[in-house]
Amino acid sequence: MIFSFPRLTLAMVLLLATGVNVAQTARRTESAASPKKLTAIQVKGTTRFTHDEIVAATGLKIGDTVMDEDFKRASERLGETGMFTDVAYAFSYSASGTKLELQVTDSTKFVPVRFENFVWFTDEQLAAELKSRVPLFRGEVPVAGSLLEQLNDALQALLLEKQLPGRVDYLRMAPENGGGILAINFTVNDVMIKIKGVKFPGAEPAEEAALVEASKKLLGEEYIRDRVVIYGKHEWLPIYLQRGHLRANFKDPQPRVERQVERTTEVELSVPVEPGVVYRVEGVEWSGNKVLAREKLDSIIHLPVGEPANAVRLSADLEAAEKSYGAKGYMKAKITPGTAFDETKSTVRYTFLVEEGDQYHMGELEIQGLDSNATARVQGAWSLREGEPYDTGYAKRFLNEAIKVLPTDTQWSLDTQESVNVEDKTVDVNLRFRTK
Repeated sequence: MIFSFPRLTLAMVLLLATGVNVAQTARRTESAASPKKLTAIQVKGTTRFTHDEIVAATGLKIGDTVMDEDFKRASERLGETGMFTDVAYAFSYSASGTKLELQVTDSTKFVPVRFENFVWFTDEQLAAELKSRVPLFRGEVPVAGSLLEQLNDALQALLLEKQLPGRVDYLRMAPENGGGILAINFTVNDVMIKIKGVKFPGAEPAEEAALVEASKKLLGEEYIRDRVVIYGKHEWLPIYLQRGHLRANFKDPQPRVERQVERTTEVELSVPVEPGVVYRVEGVEWSGNKVLAREKLDSIIHLPVGEPANAVRLSADLEAAEKSYGAKGYMKAKITPGTAFDETKSTVRYTFLVEEGDQYHMGELEIQGLDSNATARVQGAWSLREGEPYDTGYAKRFLNEAIKVLPTDTQWSLDTQESVNVEDKTVDVNLRFRTK
């Protein structure tokens, strides 16, 4: 899951920009108050940008008539972009005019920019347009600063010039569990961009048919690049993983406008596929397993030697193996797969590390939602006694047993809550019965 954060207001950007150190030094041979022609600009300190890029970002041009205030505004303009941690300037006068020297320190924290639904342009076209309008843009930006607003304004201007509808905005994208901003996503809003079709260059006929079938739920849906990428991981990639293409790769979708009527645009997506080779199973090794023998685990994990490695089934088999541990009370058991590829033979050897953890036992049983007689009957039907190894699947299966002793003229549902006691390694169970 990805969380997004709205862009900062201009006032907030300016407040953030005050963290940049902007210093001034002047060497005067004449009064600084009198305007002079700008004859040269020298840039020092940057390893990220060219001289021309920084000069263009200042807004100053050789030959301009300038004063000290112009240099101050130019330096502040650089600092407010967020691309530099320090900006200092010095200037000197001579008979021929004024020379400006800029000393900058590059920022080091940048995130990529993504264009989510600018279907009328390729990424290369957008990058070229933005580069010409925002000199410091190189595909990455700081998470705060005026550069984001400059890009937003440039994209909006581009839409207007091309007489295209929509309002441009951006979001800061972050993972659900925190950890900082991952990217800045620019999107065109107030338009409807619908997916009309999907094709897969690079796919073989058999896989292509399966991919097209798996794409039907996308047709008619709104096009947002990130959503399509996530959809592909869940719906398209398994088609290859179950056939042994363990390193199959889908490139970003490339939209092509098929039809546009006012604020509605229909697009066909081209999603290039790189299937890679089919990897066959060379062997399987286990370590760390004591409670369950290798023979038992091998019977759960279906990886026949010499056959294509089915990564989709393997994922389900590993879950089943962990449930087998849970049935014996090992609630925290975890199986971590490892892979060793032999590219010369197109084979893969699996190693499974088992962390069994501690065994948990049945604790207290609490039953709610029934009268005293029904409660007693249900408690008698509960066969997992206190102190016995806990079975993680038993409570979910118990409704079928409980129905046998409950009134037959009523439909019942059962909510189960497990309370794990880490210290004494027990599990208390609460059963709440409800009538439908």
